[in-house]
Amino acid sequence: PRGGIRDPQVHYDGQKILFSYRPGGTKHYHLYEIGTDGEGLRQLTDGPYDDFSPRYLPSGKIMFISTRRGGFHRCGRGPCPVYTLAVAERDGTAIQVVSFHETHEWDPAVLNDGRVIYTRWDYNDRGQIYPQPLFQMYPNGARQTEFYGNNSYFPTTILHARGIPGTTKVLAVLSGHHTHQRGKLAIIDPSRGRQE
Repeated sequence: PRGGIRDPQVHYDGQKILFSYRPGGTKHYHLYEIGTDGEGLRQLTDGPYDDFSPRYLPSGKIMFISTRRGGFHRCGRGPCPVYTLAVAERDGTAIQVVSFHETHEWDPAVLNDGRVIYTRWDYNDRGQIYPQPLFQMYPNGARQTEFYGNNSYFPTTILHARGIPGTTKVLAVLSGHHTHQRGKLAIIDPSRGRQE
């Protein structure tokens, strides 16, 4: 079908896949789930919002990025809706925004201990060129804190972080600000320091 599919996430049991889809001729991405056998396609979210980057949580809920918080990004041409983290029941009901950060957040991933790691566009106490470090939180939104790079000049942006099983390290892509989401592949070990 016409449209765009993005962000597939396989369930821990290997039987289901979450993804976001925007049908051709429409304006918004919504979350869908389908069996790995191609059966049982169902739409989980709807409305005048973008919902994408879904992740299965160990609790049975799902986490995703959404424009449901409302608000607009404060720099650049606009208006540009802000997208932040939200959670929902596995069927897409009981949606709750869990981050009220002023700018964008990207690409959540579940770490070995159940915390969620994600990229946050953050202007607090920094210039405008080095604003995209890794943050961490519990799946309910509690204890949003730096994971790595919140006060570093390099790298400018840390993307697509994933926990390395059996360690406290993560694998991530190091990129530039306002560029394509590509760059150097790196292992980040916060036990050796949280800056540069």
